[in-house]
Amino acid sequence: MSATESGLVCGNQVQHDASGVGHAWRDIDASDIPANIVEEIEGEMIDGGLESCSEFVGSNGLHYRW
Repeated sequence: MSATESGLVCGNQVQHDASGVGHAWRDIDASDIPANIVEEIEGEMIDGGLESCSEFVGSNGLHYRW
């Protein structure tokens, strides 16, 4: 499955927290996440073996979870 197929990253729905403090989580389509951040998240999912993550801070400083 490609990163953007069905709007999911590696088959997982990713959420983004616009507040940065965990108060505004919302589902986000993979195509709305910068490509380098999708790669970081994929790395955590595949190489890191994380089927879920309660909070991931990308190199862009934004908060994601899946």
